[in-house]
Amino acid sequence: MARYSHLPIFQRSYDLFKLLHHYIATFPRSEKYSLGQKIKDADINFLNQIIRANNARNKRPYLEEANQLLEILRIYLRLCYDLKLIGLRRYEITSEKIDEIGRMLGGWLKDNV
Repeated sequence: MARYSHLPIFQRSYDLFKLLHHYIATFPRSEKYSLGQKIKDADINFLNQIIRANNARNKRPYLEEANQLLEILRIYLRLCYDLKLIGLRRYEITSEKIDEIGRMLGGWLKDNV
């Protein structure tokens, strides 16, 4: 298996993608291929940055990009809740997962000053 699969942040992010993919499947067609696709793209790009950071000598640029992508995901998630595409419980569950990933990312960034 690849060298990044042992990373807890990668596994949590991978699980988040699967959860979001499940949620997006329930979106109305008009949102599934617009906002839903943007969420998938941001999450896949986040995973890519984690993989790149793990393999890079200078991790900071990749971690900073990942941090920006995580913030974008937070905004998209809030938008989904405000547009009533997901309910309160799904919003809370996903927000907790994103916050956990954010803490892990923050720790990794702190270690790579």
